[in-house]
Amino acid sequence: MRVREATEADLAVMIEMGRALHAESPRYSGMAFSPRKLTEVFHQLHGTLLVPAGCAFVAESEGYIVGMTVGTIASRWFSEERYLTDLTLYVRPEVRASLLGGRAFRALVMALEQWGAEQGVSGPVLGVSTEIHAEQTVRAYERMGYRLAGYTMVKNDGH
Repeated sequence: MRVREATEADLAVMIEMGRALHAESPRYSGMAFSPRKLTEVFHQLHGTLLVPAGCAFVAESEGYIVGMTVGTIASRWFSEERYLTDLTLYVRPEVRASLLGGRAFRALVMALEQWGAEQGVSGPVLGVSTEIHAEQTVRAYERMGYRLAGYTMVKNDGH
Protein backbone atom coordinates (compact mmCIF):
# COMPACT_ATOMS: atom_id res chain seq x y z
CA MET A 1 0.00 0.00 0.00
CA ARG A 2 1.23 3.46 -0.81
CA VAL A 3 -0.07 7.01 -0.40
CA ARG A 4 0.51 9.53 -3.14
CA GLU A 5 -0.70 12.95 -4.15
CA ALA A 6 -4.00 12.71 -6.02
CA THR A 7 -3.99 13.67 -9.68
CA GLU A 8 -6.64 14.68 -12.17
CA ALA A 9 -6.77 11.02 -13.24
CA ASP A 10 -7.98 10.12 -9.71
CA LEU A 11 -10.85 12.59 -9.70
CA ALA A 12 -13.54 10.17 -10.93
CA VAL A 13 -12.61 7.63 -8.23
CA MET A 14 -12.52 10.36 -5.58
CA ILE A 15 -16.00 11.49 -6.63
CA GLU A 16 -17.21 7.88 -6.45
CA MET A 17 -15.75 7.55 -2.94
CA GLY A 18 -17.26 10.91 -2.01
CA ARG A 19 -20.64 9.61 -3.13
CA ALA A 20 -20.13 6.46 -1.02
CA LEU A 21 -19.13 8.53 2.04
CA HIS A 22 -22.17 10.75 1.49
CA ALA A 23 -24.52 7.76 1.30
CA GLU A 24 -22.97 6.08 4.36
CA SER A 25 -22.95 9.16 6.58
CA PRO A 26 -25.95 9.58 8.90
CA ARG A 27 -25.20 13.30 8.95
CA TYR A 28 -24.64 13.97 5.24
CA SER A 29 -26.86 11.43 3.46
CA GLY A 30 -29.92 13.69 3.70
CA MET A 31 -28.08 16.55 1.99
CA ALA A 32 -27.65 17.04 -1.74
CA PHE A 33 -24.51 15.51 -3.29
CA SER A 34 -22.71 17.50 -5.99
CA PRO A 35 -19.94 15.95 -8.09
CA ARG A 36 -19.48 19.44 -9.60
CA LYS A 37 -18.65 20.84 -6.14
CA LEU A 38 -16.08 18.10 -5.52
CA THR A 39 -14.49 18.84 -8.90
CA GLU A 40 -14.31 22.57 -8.07
CA VAL A 41 -12.72 21.89 -4.69
CA PHE A 42 -10.17 19.56 -6.28
CA HIS A 43 -9.15 22.23 -8.79
CA GLN A 44 -8.97 24.98 -6.15
CA LEU A 45 -6.64 23.00 -3.88
CA HIS A 46 -3.41 24.01 -5.50
CA GLY A 47 -4.10 27.77 -5.28
CA THR A 48 -1.17 29.78 -6.51
CA LEU A 49 2.28 28.39 -7.08
CA LEU A 50 3.61 30.17 -3.99
CA VAL A 51 0.79 29.42 -1.54
CA PRO A 52 -1.12 26.19 -2.19
CA ALA A 53 -4.65 26.22 -0.82
CA GLY A 54 -4.73 22.55 0.02
CA CYS A 55 -3.78 19.00 -0.77
CA ALA A 56 -5.36 15.71 -1.81
CA PHE A 57 -3.90 12.26 -1.30
CA VAL A 58 -5.04 8.76 -2.17
CA ALA A 59 -4.03 5.45 -0.64
CA GLU A 60 -3.79 2.60 -3.11
CA SER A 61 -3.10 -1.08 -2.91
CA GLU A 62 -2.24 -3.04 -6.04
CA GLY A 63 -3.62 -0.22 -8.21
CA TYR A 64 -6.93 0.02 -6.28
CA ILE A 65 -7.63 3.25 -4.42
CA VAL A 66 -8.71 2.26 -0.90
CA GLY A 67 -8.85 5.69 0.72
CA MET A 68 -8.48 9.42 0.24
CA THR A 69 -8.01 12.62 2.17
CA VAL A 70 -8.29 16.29 1.32
CA GLY A 71 -6.74 18.99 3.47
CA THR A 72 -6.71 22.76 3.46
CA ILE A 73 -5.05 25.61 5.29
CA ALA A 74 -7.20 27.74 7.58
CA SER A 75 -6.56 30.48 10.09
CA ARG A 76 -8.02 31.18 13.48
CA TRP A 77 -10.64 33.89 13.83
CA PHE A 78 -8.51 35.60 16.49
CA SER A 79 -5.03 35.10 15.03
CA GLU A 80 -2.96 35.12 11.88
CA GLU A 81 -1.76 31.62 12.79
CA ARG A 82 -2.44 29.14 10.01
CA TYR A 83 -3.17 25.47 10.58
CA LEU A 84 -4.00 22.39 8.57
CA THR A 85 -7.50 20.95 8.65
CA ASP A 86 -9.10 18.15 6.70
CA LEU A 87 -12.11 18.43 4.44
CA THR A 88 -12.42 14.67 4.33
CA LEU A 89 -10.64 11.46 5.16
CA TYR A 90 -12.29 8.30 3.91
CA VAL A 91 -11.28 4.64 3.81
CA ARG A 92 -13.53 2.28 1.88
CA PRO A 93 -15.79 0.17 4.12
CA GLU A 94 -14.61 -3.13 2.66
CA VAL A 95 -11.03 -2.50 3.86
CA ARG A 96 -11.65 -0.53 7.09
CA ALA A 97 -11.64 -3.48 9.48
CA SER A 98 -8.57 -5.08 7.90
CA LEU A 99 -4.92 -4.39 8.54
CA LEU A 100 -4.86 -2.59 5.17
CA GLY A 101 -7.63 -0.23 6.33
CA GLY A 102 -5.74 0.74 9.48
CA ARG A 103 -2.54 1.23 7.51
CA ALA A 104 -4.38 3.36 4.94
CA PHE A 105 -5.91 5.56 7.66
CA ARG A 106 -2.56 6.11 9.38
CA ALA A 107 -0.72 6.75 6.11
CA LEU A 108 -3.31 9.28 4.95
CA VAL A 109 -3.13 11.16 8.27
CA MET A 110 0.66 11.13 8.09
CA ALA A 111 0.55 12.48 4.52
CA LEU A 112 -1.63 15.37 5.73
CA GLU A 113 0.74 16.03 8.63
CA GLN A 114 3.80 16.04 6.38
CA TRP A 115 2.15 18.32 3.84
CA GLY A 116 1.14 20.75 6.60
CA ALA A 117 4.68 20.77 7.99
CA GLU A 118 6.03 21.52 4.49
CA GLN A 119 3.65 24.50 4.31
CA GLY A 120 4.92 25.80 7.65
CA VAL A 121 1.54 25.66 9.37
CA SER A 122 0.87 24.70 12.97
CA GLY A 123 -0.37 21.29 14.07
CA PRO A 124 -3.31 19.73 12.29
CA VAL A 125 -6.89 20.08 13.46
CA LEU A 126 -8.72 17.05 12.07
CA GLY A 127 -12.42 16.38 12.35
CA VAL A 128 -14.81 13.49 12.79
CA SER A 129 -18.06 14.96 11.48
CA THR A 130 -19.59 12.29 9.24
CA GLU A 131 -20.96 10.26 12.18
CA ILE A 132 -19.50 7.14 10.51
CA HIS A 133 -17.97 5.04 13.32
CA ALA A 134 -17.06 8.26 15.15
CA GLU A 135 -15.86 6.60 18.37
CA GLN A 136 -13.58 4.20 16.48
CA THR A 137 -12.19 7.07 14.42
CA VAL A 138 -11.49 9.14 17.54
CA ARG A 139 -9.63 6.17 19.06
CA ALA A 140 -7.57 5.77 15.88
CA TYR A 141 -6.59 9.45 16.02
CA GLU A 142 -5.77 9.14 19.73
CA ARG A 143 -3.42 6.23 18.97
CA MET A 144 -1.60 8.66 16.65
CA GLY A 145 -1.16 11.25 19.41
CA TYR A 146 -4.26 13.38 18.84
CA ARG A 147 -6.63 14.41 21.62
CA LEU A 148 -10.31 15.19 21.59
CA ALA A 149 -10.70 18.98 21.63
CA GLY A 150 -14.41 19.69 21.60
CA TYR A 151 -17.56 18.60 19.88
CA THR A 152 -19.57 19.46 16.78
CA MET A 153 -23.15 20.42 17.57
CA VAL A 154 -25.79 19.97 14.86
CA LYS A 155 -29.42 21.04 15.04
CA ASN A 156 -31.76 18.91 12.95
CA ASP A 157 -33.57 21.55 10.94
CA GLY A 158 -34.05 19.55 7.78
CA HIS A 159 -30.49 20.13 6.49
